[in-house]
Amino acid sequence: MRLAILPLLLVSAVVQAAPLTLGVVLDQNESITDFNTTKRYRAFTNEVERALGQPVRLQYYTRGFSAIKHAKDGTLDMVFGPAQVIANVSKFKFEPILKSNATIAAAFVSGPDYKGTLGAKSHARLGVPDYESLMGSMARSEINSRGLAKSDFAEIKFHRMAEAPLYGLKLGRYDLAVASAEEAKTWTAANGGRIVFTGASVPLRALTVQSESVSAGAQQKLAATLQKSNSLNLALSTATRADFKSVASMLNTTPTSLPGAKIISAAEAQALIAKGTPVYDVRVKEEYETAHVPGAISVPYNEGSAKEVGFDPADDQFALNRLPKDKNAPFMMYCDGTICWKSYKSATMAIQAGWKNVYWFRGGFPEWKEAGLTVESKKN
Repeated sequence: MRLAILPLLLVSAVVQAAPLTLGVVLDQNESITDFNTTKRYRAFTNEVERALGQPVRLQYYTRGFSAIKHAKDGTLDMVFGPAQVIANVSKFKFEPILKSNATIAAAFVSGPDYKGTLGAKSHARLGVPDYESLMGSMARSEINSRGLAKSDFAEIKFHRMAEAPLYGLKLGRYDLAVASAEEAKTWTAANGGRIVFTGASVPLRALTVQSESVSAGAQQKLAATLQKSNSLNLALSTATRADFKSVASMLNTTPTSLPGAKIISAAEAQALIAKGTPVYDVRVKEEYETAHVPGAISVPYNEGSAKEVGFDPADDQFALNRLPKDKNAPFMMYCDGTICWKSYKSATMAIQAGWKNVYWFRGGFPEWKEAGLTVESKKN
């Protein structure tokens, strides 16, 4: 009798298993209060559920940062959203399995009367879509990568409504506006003006899963099912981390120049270390202890300021007194790659405090590892 009951108990345990959670980051043009939007995503969730053979709970997000935070703390097992969210959560053991065939690129559009460029001291009035949106993220990335600060513009205004920047451009409220490349092309054809710059194209939407929550076999089945058909009517193809490497490098990317410092490669960093040049690792202590450049000195940068050229050092904490006492002595700084601002900020603070020979290893620890160079660890 007990043996006969055991299979029933096992089946019951499977049925009662906690559901997986699918986080859906809504597009700027989608609303949780819109019936058609919620109907599509409920149907999409049901398709995911059937493909995986287990219950799935749907969680909506209107802010990408919230989804990223919940992916980090383990609240989410799957995320469907724009490319910048997918790229961000890849740091937390998420693997992208599907991407939309449709792509999108950010364009900077000028009004008919604006003759300037997207450059230093342009004093342009700039209208941008929502700060956390894909367009807003790529616009901030382009501004940062050019080494531009807020002070280079007369104004930078972010809008929750995606169409607001172009509308403001039409009214003469802005000199420059950010929109998708397609929208920019249509707008300039109708209103004059010009497209000042267009960035690289990225997938419009994608699906990523927590590798520890969804097995490799389940991932393959899910991908195959949704590629055949899905309620979102979105053509999807197989995706990997490589598809989002360029997106990740765009997000919050550090400037490609730093006045007062020399930017160096991994090979140059290695040569400097061989000459006895001090090297400072400004990542958090735990990252340093896990692995670091041989001989690096840990001086963590406590970051509270915005990831932008015109950051406020007062919001941060960094022990400048740990640097060489001789302000003519050379030294180098690094952190966690081109999207990590800590080494940029610590180098900036050092330059402002009077150090003359600062080397900034912008590619940081990721570039060091990719070059196949030796690393040290403080952990057993």
